Amino acid sequence: MYEKLVDIKDVRLNYNKVRVLNRINISFHSNSIHAVIGEHGAGKSSLGLILCGLARPDSGTISLCDNEYSHIQTKVAKKKGVRFVHQQLMLNPLFSIAETLFFNDHTTPFFSLTLKKQLNAMAESYLQEFGISMDVQQLIKNLTLSERALIAILAKIKNNPRVLILDESLDKLSVEYYQKLKIVLKKLKADGSCIIIMTHKIDWAFEISDRVSIIRNGTNILTEDIQSIGKMQIIKMAYTQLSETPETVDPSDSFYHLIKYNEAILENLPVNLIILNNKGILKLANKYFVSNFDVNLKAMIDKPGSILLDKTSDTTKNVILNQLSQTSEQTTYHLSLHIHGVEGIYNVHYSPIYDGNEKIGSMLIFYDITEYDYLQQNHHLSEKLSSVGLLSAGVAHEINNPLDIISNYLTNIRFRFNDPDLLAIVDQLSKQVTFINKIVSNLQNFSNLEKVSPEDININELVKEMIDLLSVNAKLKDITINFVEKDRNTIVNINENEFKQALLNIIKNSFESIHRDGTIDIIIERVFVNSEHYLELQVLDSGDGVDLSKDYFTPFYSTKSHNGVNTGLGLSLVYGIVKKYHGTISIKNRMDSKGCVVKMSFPLVESTQP
Repeated sequence: MYEKLVDIKDVRLNYNKVRVLNRINISFHSNSIHAVIGEHGAGKSSLGLILCGLARPDSGTISLCDNEYSHIQTKVAKKKGVRFVHQQLMLNPLFSIAETLFFNDHTTPFFSLTLKKQLNAMAESYLQEFGISMDVQQLIKNLTLSERALIAILAKIKNNPRVLILDESLDKLSVEYYQKLKIVLKKLKADGSCIIIMTHKIDWAFEISDRVSIIRNGTNILTEDIQSIGKMQIIKMAYTQLSETPETVDPSDSFYHLIKYNEAILENLPVNLIILNNKGILKLANKYFVSNFDVNLKAMIDKPGSILLDKTSDTTKNVILNQLSQTSEQTTYHLSLHIHGVEGIYNVHYSPIYDGNEKIGSMLIFYDITEYDYLQQNHHLSEKLSSVGLLSAGVAHEINNPLDIISNYLTNIRFRFNDPDLLAIVDQLSKQVTFINKIVSNLQNFSNLEKVSPEDININELVKEMIDLLSVNAKLKDITINFVEKDRNTIVNINENEFKQALLNIIKNSFESIHRDGTIDIIIERVFVNSEHYLELQVLDSGDGVDLSKDYFTPFYSTKSHNGVNTGLGLSLVYGIVKKYHGTISIKNRMDSKGCVVKMSFPLVESTQP
């Protein structure tokens, strides 16, 4: 049996009228690492202060190395080999590392250059024993928190203390320094010391400790060998919020306890985060997720998490389900998701949650990259349009010259000859030249990024005019065009002819998509985008829909190129016109029925804004 170095009996401590410790009974033994676990304010630090003589208990006794005291004086604790690393570290910021390690007072001493060199050499040698390389002449104030914590601990252990108390100082160490110090602490333990670790990091306590005591609200409620108690039981006992959970909760539900332990942190993370159990049941959705996706949390908790992705494609759902079966962290990029009715592009990060070696749940974080994806696509498209625009301008210029010459020759032939057969051929050639002129005109328009005589126009009136022009073609194809005016005052600043050209292109595409017997709905309404008022025009058809994997705004792409007369510039021209007047355009398949919807929006003229 190892020696009992510290025995605390019925210790109480009050700060004014506040009870800090209440009838504490704990023993600490040699050759052991003893973790004292509790939430902030539980009384851990006060217990450490009593053991090193910095706090005087109101009642009870402390036995230290076989001597019993009502309170321990600082000099007695020091003489008995008790060393205490404060939670606040308590280092002189103007000391160097070497001075901190080998001087006990807190004022800068006067010493010779020779002594400085000796101190530096001693400090370097001491750090090298632990595989640590640092400039020992650095001032404490210039170190990171992890480095300061390391030096504070090393300064206390250099003389092999009998009792070393670490008040949450291990928690400040980086993983690298913690791994190195863990070896040092185990050596101290083997040499007969008792290391008392005050901490709330339960994983570290389990990794390094032999025994554990739990303090809650100033009372120690358990002292036990670490192997005899489960991690989840410690969480349940140490944290007040969990301890006061109604007894209706199954105490064996370790997943529940882990969720509650981390809930305070997870709830406030600025990411879209949910946690599922092994059956895919939603156990937690943090505030950020609930706010962004307008989730009724009470209605969704303990329901299958797949409900959140109800409108997401089966293929994408299977990708996420595959993630949930993995045993290590994984990120899936660029997924198109409908999360509780909100459509977007997301990177989905998956992390399995373990209790020891047992997987008890999964954490999913949804990083919204919709705006980034939109900007990236627009950047790539703008580069393509810019390059093709320059090419189009050059090609149009070179073609126009010979076309003018051919047109002049045909005109001369028409006036100089009366041969009917020849004139018939001339007419056919003239039609082809006219067709080529239209293509060239499109190329010139495509390459022209300048605004052409914009004016304030009423979009409602122009749409009605276009519907009248297309009414005959619509009747021939049994297509019904419906126009919904949600606002009568719809003034935007745009060139009238260019707007007509853009709208005509979109409606003609709908005609060709429907073939026969269908509907086209045109809806105009005001919308609010990025703190600005816009006019949004929607064209919804009942046609075949679109293949969203294609980029319809790319020049020369066309689904109708097989007919030999389509140039594939229609939607590229529309895109150029919309962007020219600071608008936006998008094409999507309809969610409610067959067909697609094209949305164009333009800034409203200020005088018409509410």
